[in-house]
Amino acid sequence: MDREEAKHILQLCRPGNDEDRNDPLIAEALRLLKTDTELLAWFEAQQAFDAQISDALSHIEPPADLKASILVGMRAHAAQSESQIGSQVANDAPSAHNSIPFPSPAGHTAHRPWFKPWMGMAAAIAVTFAILSRPIPDEPPQLATNQRMATASVPNQRMTTASVPNVIEFLANEISAFKGSKFDKRDDELGELRSHLLRTGMPSPQTIPAQLDTMPTMGCVTFDYNGTKLSMICFKNGQVYHLITADKANFPAHCSQRPQSFACNQQAFKLWTEGDQVLILCTEGTLEDIAGCK
Repeated sequence: MDREEAKHILQLCRPGNDEDRNDPLIAEALRLLKTDTELLAWFEAQQAFDAQISDALSHIEPPADLKASILVGMRAHAAQSESQIGSQVANDAPSAHNSIPFPSPAGHTAHRPWFKPWMGMAAAIAVTFAILSRPIPDEPPQLATNQRMATASVPNQRMTTASVPNVIEFLANEISAFKGSKFDKRDDELGELRSHLLRTGMPSPQTIPAQLDTMPTMGCVTFDYNGTKLSMICFKNGQVYHLITADKANFPAHCSQRPQSFACNQQAFKLWTEGDQVLILCTEGTLEDIAGCK
């Protein structure tokens, strides 16, 4: 008996049912579990799933009027069948000459048993419930990311457009995962943060957008993107804004003095140049949230 054959047989084994386990064929398949760890893992998962479905089905409360509804349906179906049979008999009545009735096979009835439609309905309900109740495994991280990227056009999900530079995607991911405790330096004074960046050899913004100039700061942090140094100062005035600075000579994307806007990971970005620096303004939200900032 190979693994696939054993799986087909073990699917017949109900959780906690000794009678099933004593069946010679199932018992033979169960013995393979002692030497096949992969088969054992599959069987344990299968048993857990079967137990969950069994428990869920056992808690289903049938409607109080189910029996009465079934009886009404049975009577209506039986009456319809009898009516059809009567009409058929009348239409097939023998003529006055040379009519020989063809005998029906023993035990044959002209209409379908009343219970077949109801059995079909019950089976459909049970199968639907089992499918809907089946637990969905967690997605592997890489797969989950790829699927979110594929559904970028759906509202309230991660959004990335094809024209977004890789460095913007990098910043979007870093900002999404950023925690305030990771600040290189905390200070509510912009001047202190700019001085700290200069002392550590990181890009420090030479100009600040007018909308941010009077906002209190939270702190600053630095990133390295493929050898390009990026510094970020965070401002907060009800809403949090991030100002990223880089040296234009080393920046890994095309940029100009005219601002470029991007949306990525539910964040809005505006990118432009000031002298020999590249400035990037970011906030959580839509492009409208930074439309007037520069």
